[in-house]
Amino acid sequence: MKQNQINLTNLDRMFDDLADHHWAVASEVFSEDFCLALAQECQNLHSAGALNKASIGHSATKTVNAEIRGDFTLWLEQDTGSDLQKQFLAQLEVLRQKLNENFYLGLQRFESHFALYPPGGGYDKHIDNHRGSGARRITFILYLNAHWQKGDGGELSLYSPEDENLLLAQVQPRLGTFVLFRSDLFPHQVEKSHSPRLSLTGWFRNDAS
Repeated sequence: MKQNQINLTNLDRMFDDLADHHWAVASEVFSEDFCLALAQECQNLHSAGALNKASIGHSATKTVNAEIRGDFTLWLEQDTGSDLQKQFLAQLEVLRQKLNENFYLGLQRFESHFALYPPGGGYDKHIDNHRGSGARRITFILYLNAHWQKGDGGELSLYSPEDENLLLAQVQPRLGTFVLFRSDLFPHQVEKSHSPRLSLTGWFRNDAS
C-alpha cells in the first residue's frame, strides 16, 4: 500500500461494523508512514503557533472554555494546505464516495482539522450534530500518537444512544487507529490527556456548504 492510499480491505471490514452497530474502529486503514508524517506535521504546526484554541457552540454562540474542551485545532483547506494535507483530503474524498456507495447517505462534502490536546486537556460528553442541524452524518477520527501507552489518557469514550451513561467502548488513541460513527447518535467524550494527544478529526456532511 502506498503511504497515501486507504487500505480498502480494512475499510470494508469497518463498513460491516458500521452497518451493524453504527460505529466502527480499525487499524491500518492508513499506512504507518503516512500517519507518522501527519503526526510530525501536526507537531510542527503547533510549535509554530498555527493551531488555535478550540471553541464550543455554533456561529454567534461560540465560546472558548478549556474546562469543557481543551484542544488546539487547525482546519485543513484544499487551497492553502500542504501537499501532505492535500493527500489526506484526497483520501477523505475516496472515503466519502465509498460511504455513499455503501450507505446511500447523500454525503456532499467533509471537513477536517488537526486536534492537539495538551496534558490536562479533554472534551466533555457531547453529540457532534449542532442542535437543530442534521448536516453532520458521519464522524471520523484518525489518531496520530506514535508512543501512546496505557495511562497516557486521552481515550475516546463512546456511549449508548439509548442511555448516555452506558459506556459502549473506550478507544485507545494509538497511531493509525481510525474511528467512524454516526454523528447524530452517540454521546462521546475525550478523557483527560496526560501526554500530548494528536488526531485528525472531522465530519462527512450532507449539505452543500
